Amino acid sequence: MTSVISAFPLGTIEGVSKIIGDLYSGTELTRIMAEVPLRSDPGEGHTKWRRLAHAVSNNQAKTGNGNALIALVRAAMRAERTLDRMSRADIARDELNQVLSLVSLKVLADGRVATAKRASTDTEALARSERLYKILEQRGAHAEVLAYCREDLVRADYYEAVFEAIKGLGARIRSQTGVDADGYGLIEKTMAGSSPPLRINGGRTRTERDEQLGIANLAKGLFSAFRNPVAHEPKLHWTMSELDALDVLGTLSMIHRRLDTAISRNGDGV
Repeated sequence: MTSVISAFPLGTIEGVSKIIGDLYSGTELTRIMAEVPLRSDPGEGHTKWRRLAHAVSNNQAKTGNGNALIALVRAAMRAERTLDRMSRADIARDELNQVLSLVSLKVLADGRVATAKRASTDTEALARSERLYKILEQRGAHAEVLAYCREDLVRADYYEAVFEAIKGLGARIRSQTGVDADGYGLIEKTMAGSSPPLRINGGRTRTERDEQLGIANLAKGLFSAFRNPVAHEPKLHWTMSELDALDVLGTLSMIHRRLDTAISRNGDGV
C-alpha cells in the first residue's frame, strides 16, 4: 500500500505497537524505527511498545495520515527480518490481523499490508479459537485438551481456555479414581506417595518411580499456578499470551497421554 492512508485510532496504534514490541528487542526496534523512519521518543522509562506508539502517534499528528503505522508493520514483518523467529512471527501476524481487521486491513505473508473485510469482535474470537486449535492439532495435542479451544473460552483471553482445561484434568482424574478432591490435594491423594492409586507405569524401577513423581509434580504445578490463584482473586487480574497458552496446553496433553495408559491400584487399566 503506497497511497495516503487515513489516520488510525489510538487503540489500533497501541495494539500494533504492543505486538511488534513483543517480537523484537529494544535494539532491533531502534533499527526498524530508523528504517521507517520514525523519530524515537527521547524520554526515559518508556516500555518498548509505548516507545513505538508514541513515535507513530507523533508522526500521525504531524502528517495527518496513518502511513507511518503501515510502514512500521511492513518493516517489522518482512520475511527476511522474521526468518530467525518464524513461529513467533506467525503468531504476531495473526494478532496484527486481529487488530487491523477492525480497520479493514490485513498483513500478508511477505509483510505487505492489504485491504480486508472489516471484522467484528465475534469474528476475532472465532479466529483466535481456530488458530489455537490448529496449532495444537499440529502439535498432536490430546483430545481432552482440544475440547477447550472454543470461541467462547478464548474470546477475551487465552487464560480462560487454560483454566477450563486444567479443571478438565481434575475431572478426569476424579472419574478414574473416585477420589473426591480438587487441585493440588487431588494429585497428592491419587498420584503421589509410595503407593499411589493412579499409576502411570508399573512403579517397579527407580526410573518408573521418578517418572511417576515427575508427572505428579507437573500436575501439581499446573493446579498451583493456574487453578488455585483464580479461586482467590478476580479473573481480570490474570492474562495470558498465546505462546504461554500453547506451552501450558501442551504440558496438559502430555499428562493426559500418560493417563491414557494409567493403571489403577488393583491392576486394571483406567
